[in-house]
Amino acid sequence: MPGPGMELIGAEEKQALLEVIEAGYLFRYGSPDNPAFKAKVYQLEQEVAQLSGVRYAVAVNSGTTALQVALSGLGVGPGDEVIVPGYTFIASMSSIIYARAIPILAEVDRTLNLDPEDVRRKITPRTKAIMAVHMLGNPARLNELRAIADEHKLLLIEDCAQAFGASYKGRPIGSIGHAGAFSFNVFKTITAGDGGMVITDDEAAYRRFFGFHDQGHSPMRMGVEIGKRPFVGLDFRMTELAAAVLLAQLCKLD
Repeated sequence: MPGPGMELIGAEEKQALLEVIEAGYLFRYGSPDNPAFKAKVYQLEQEVAQLSGVRYAVAVNSGTTALQVALSGLGVGPGDEVIVPGYTFIASMSSIIYARAIPILAEVDRTLNLDPEDVRRKITPRTKAIMAVHMLGNPARLNELRAIADEHKLLLIEDCAQAFGASYKGRPIGSIGHAGAFSFNVFKTITAGDGGMVITDDEAAYRRFFGFHDQGHSPMRMGVEIGKRPFVGLDFRMTELAAAVLLAQLCKLD
């Protein structure tokens, strides 16, 4: 069944959409001197970063691409193993596969999240990352998982798709790992029909995430950066329309 955000769509979302449509500018980039450009995507990124207690956020077009951006941006690639719970939505695993890495399934405990003890058992010399999935709004045991990751020099990626707005021991989820990924599709806490977000407190990771989601461009580019791309990226950008709806939904999160 749809998430609670679907039940809360109303006048606020309609007004936010009308503002963008009447301005006639739907792309995420524009000149700050152009009154038609409302910068909804940029505003959403800033508000989600602040809410999550991190410095950086990159809006994308789905929770699945948020995971793919996080994995690839952090350097997970061919032959790497990523430990992931066996009980999760398929996107947790498909994003690993499309990063050309190998999902290693681990057991869950009574919280329905990763069992840290089984994570330890699944670590091999090829392990690159641990992906914690906060199932059904319930945060995983992040202190233990982060300690394991640090001990073995692994990445900790938080799949926060089902738990936007949750916290763990006073800290927002997504801020404890090296990166956090959110989903805003129809089944999630707040929604624009689809959409996603990647967050991090690491500037270098942020620049890679941004480039990967926008054809290799630097963050907040102005125009086309011909020949300046540090690597080849893809197009996972969010539109101003989706961001407008999500900004209205964000006000209803509590």
